[in-house]
Amino acid sequence: MATAEEARPGFGWFFFGWSGRIGRAPYALGWLFWLMLLSAALSRLAMLPQDHPSLLFWSTVFLAGAIVSTVSSLMLTVKRLHDLSLPAALVICLFIPVISIIALLAFMLLPGATGPNDYGPRANRPRSADRRDA
Repeated sequence: MATAEEARPGFGWFFFGWSGRIGRAPYALGWLFWLMLLSAALSRLAMLPQDHPSLLFWSTVFLAGAIVSTVSSLMLTVKRLHDLSLPAALVICLFIPVISIIALLAFMLLPGATGPNDYGPRANRPRSADRRDA
């Protein structure tokens, strides 16, 4: 049986939770995951002729994926901002055209806070899991 120390957070928290902190590598991998999925759907959509019967299906898959990935990317960025000891409101930087690329690169490259901060005692864990451990 796994102890609380060995328990790992799930994919639901990783992609859609907003509490806690995540480091640079998980943040970059989360963005790459959504980029890969959307690229696959978009490439399939681009290969179809205009009158193909599955065009509506792949358009819907791409649109649904875009909505889900946008929400997930915002949640990933909130947790990354927590790791940097910055307020979550800075997630708005991802919506400003020129600043968004610079902000994304900064979020991926800047090291997080070492040790505990206001958002949790350690990275890559939800804040509530750390409270149970204490």
